[in-house]
Amino acid sequence: MRKRLLTVAALTTLFIGASAQAADHLRIAVAANLLPVMQTIAADYKKETGANVELAGGSSGAFFEQIQRGAPFDVFYSADAIRPDKLADAGKGTENRTYACGQLALWQTSGKPDIHNLPLKRVVLANPETAPYGAAALQALDRSGVLEIIKPRMAYGQDIGQTYNFVKTGNSPAGFVALSQVKAGNVPEAQYAIVDATLHDPLTQKRIILAKGDQLDAAKRFVAFFDNQKNTLHQAGYSLPGEPGCAAQ
Repeated sequence: MRKRLLTVAALTTLFIGASAQAADHLRIAVAANLLPVMQTIAADYKKETGANVELAGGSSGAFFEQIQRGAPFDVFYSADAIRPDKLADAGKGTENRTYACGQLALWQTSGKPDIHNLPLKRVVLANPETAPYGAAALQALDRSGVLEIIKPRMAYGQDIGQTYNFVKTGNSPAGFVALSQVKAGNVPEAQYAIVDATLHDPLTQKRIILAKGDQLDAAKRFVAFFDNQKNTLHQAGYSLPGEPGCAAQ
């Protein structure tokens, strides 16, 4: 009998350990503009807690579709507010909050970056249908009165990450990217300019917790840690909820 009780106790311990381990492994969908910063924050989180954080970077629109089809993400950090709001309205997540507001930048590898004097070669932006920074770039071109001039030589990246790489690799002399990307990539300040925020809708970025059960507590611990990384986010070029130009909700 004693041997059997020990076996049951051992199995119970293993089960609890396995459950805790599963809860400490998070899958997070991250908008491409945030990915360089999130990689740093996730690494710091693992050092502090030992928890594993699996990051998937891409366009917010693509993640939105995947989550609607049941993709097993625990948290979704979007590049906009619209998609997390829709998920919350559909009952697919909780604690839908603004985590930061981004800035659009024009990266031009030769000459002074100027939206009114873009290179005569290809100009890239993220797909405006799925990437909020691409939609903001399209608005900025339109409101600047140069959209019709630029249209014949515009090209789209799948997301802001691919758009950044087009310019980085020399496939395009100019592109509209996130300020956070050029900062993370140590791009010389002379090569980029922040696009006038009045030329596009605010880049309010929200996150939503998708996790349930044991994973819910683990997800809450991570988002609390993320929200405390104010200096990291400021240095990356983001403003935070409640600061000028960044609404709290």
